[in-house]
Amino acid sequence: MKRILYSGGAVVTGDQVADAILEYASELARQESSDTIDVPSINDAGTLVHTQLLLGPASQFIVEEIETTIEDPVDLGLVETIRERTGHLQAPRPVASNNTSDYPDLDEPTEVPDPPLA
Repeated sequence: MKRILYSGGAVVTGDQVADAILEYASELARQESSDTIDVPSINDAGTLVHTQLLLGPASQFIVEEIETTIEDPVDLGLVETIRERTGHLQAPRPVASNNTSDYPDLDEPTEVPDPPLA
């Protein structure tokens, strides 16, 4: 499990959730954007609760691993949603095609229009 120290408070959540939040917050900061997410967390009494976090360009937090006998609050749907949101903020990545006919044959001569374009 991991503890997120955030704005004078702390949120204890699962490893995958904390890692996804950290990556998302970093990308939101790069984009100068913000978002609110609902995070499964463990309160001081050891009970599963949900905590809302506001993430934005000014968000500063520390994530630390903690040892506990309590089972990680795992929400794979939330992790996937956060990763999708992160991916939408990131620049598109080029993808190469397996079909070589998609690329021009640079060994063939190229026709020059008459008159040539200026």
